[in-house]
Amino acid sequence: MSADPKQLVLEDVWIQVFALLLIISGIFSLHYMLRPVQALPQAAPALPAAAAPAQARGTPLAEALPELAQEAAAAARAQEVPAGKPAAPAAPGRWVVGGDGGPGVNCTSLGEAVSRAAEGDTIVLRPGTYEVSVLTSKPLTITGGGSSPEEVQLTNSLNPTFAIDGGRMVMENLTIANASQVDYWALSVTRAALVLRNVNVKSSGKGVKVQDADLEASDCEFEAGAALSVAGKSKAKLTGVSMTGSVLGVSVQDSLADLQLDGCHISGGGGAGLRVSDGAWARVNGTTISGNRYAGIMVGSGAEVRVSKSQLTGNGECGVYIEENGKLVLEKVTLTRNKCGVGFAGAGSLEARGSKFADNTLGAVAVSPLEGDKALITGYGNSGLLVPGEKRPAAKKRAAAAAADEEDAGAGE
Repeated sequence: MSADPKQLVLEDVWIQVFALLLIISGIFSLHYMLRPVQALPQAAPALPAAAAPAQARGTPLAEALPELAQEAAAAARAQEVPAGKPAAPAAPGRWVVGGDGGPGVNCTSLGEAVSRAAEGDTIVLRPGTYEVSVLTSKPLTITGGGSSPEEVQLTNSLNPTFAIDGGRMVMENLTIANASQVDYWALSVTRAALVLRNVNVKSSGKGVKVQDADLEASDCEFEAGAALSVAGKSKAKLTGVSMTGSVLGVSVQDSLADLQLDGCHISGGGGAGLRVSDGAWARVNGTTISGNRYAGIMVGSGAEVRVSKSQLTGNGECGVYIEENGKLVLEKVTLTRNKCGVGFAGAGSLEARGSKFADNTLGAVAVSPLEGDKALITGYGNSGLLVPGEKRPAAKKRAAAAAADEEDAGAGE
């Protein structure tokens, strides 16, 4: 029995229609399967530019997937914060340093904080001792977070502790120490500006060096072999600073160097308290210079020193030594219990006004026999010193001047 040709044709048509439907269904299924893959580049804008070349080279998208996935993972890893490395500070511009880490700490070392901080930022050091050797030119503020400078100490036993070369630095409420056997400076500032507030500097070698820079210090203590050196084109203004140098207290040298002391103490040094030379300037006001093994002040090499309302007392040699064309001006200054009040070791000049000279072993003024004709002494109204050419005051005037001197001395103490 033969099949009906019409029926066979009809069956072929239905088979072809069914096959076509299967093909269309497969195409749509494949489209929906591939759609998330095609959306990947738009959904991940963080992908690096290197992820695009696969398609540009004509590589099928399915074959490019492993390459894109690797690039995406690399980009994600690059944005992650490494384990153990704190994030940037929550408060903009304020970095907290703590040696033991912990909540709120951004860095565990000062060197890391200085490296990560931006210009003008503030770094707060939690109480502790930090072994550091830092050189920076960033304008920063570094503050000790303790109740006193002793609670935060920056130190080094092999290298310089802190050096500033450029910018403006503010440091406050901390101690900068150096225990190296090499003659390093604990703190140095070059071609920059440094502000110190309530900072202690303690060094087995040298303390603070200012070279072609500006220093402003208040309520500080410097104790070192050489407490402070000011050289080059520099200005240093110190208020309420106590300084002790086992070799030399304060040194100012260079015709462009300028030192101003207000209400300071320079005492207990193994050499001179203050040495000003090479044409430098120094203005000393309301300051006590005492107990130094050599002279309280040395003025030499064309330098000029002006001292007012201050005390030079108990120094091993003279209150002031003048040498090599130095110029000294004293106004309402008390010079007592020194080997001599003012000594001339060379040519120079002394102008004394309203000052008191008393209990100095060799007298108010001592002049080298070889330089006697080169010493110029002028002034008026002094106690214990009669300037050449000045008339001796009457007894009543002498008594009134003595009483005024006692009053000034009591006010100075």
